[in-house]
Amino acid sequence: MPGPWDASLKQLCFADDQTLFTADTLTIGKEYDIIADVEIGASLNSFATVDRLVVTVTNLTTNQVVQTLTVPTALQPSATVRREQRVIDFAALDATRVSDGDVLRATGSYRVTAGVNTDHDTSRSDTTIAVD
Repeated sequence: MPGPWDASLKQLCFADDQTLFTADTLTIGKEYDIIADVEIGASLNSFATVDRLVVTVTNLTTNQVVQTLTVPTALQPSATVRREQRVIDFAALDATRVSDGDVLRATGSYRVTAGVNTDHDTSRSDTTIAVD
């Protein structure tokens, strides 16, 4: 649990498209999701008006970025701890950027803005494998 003035990106994981089930493999040419668990401490959340989640999928086999998405979200301030599971919808894996057997990892940064206060956190997923 984060402190009262902290924002936390608790975890990232690959998921089959439109499910909450983690994916051990991703099929080239098919869409997929990344699930991000975020948490904001009660004090920071009392003033929070916006957050931004940036998720980058990297092909570790070729050391190339596959896709990056930036997801800003307007927040309603509340004097409670905020815990949310965000589902980020990614386009189909591009066969020009991944090949059968390539190892993929998602890396994320999370920023919460609350007036003049901001807090940041990062996380990365377990690896998954691209398959034909």
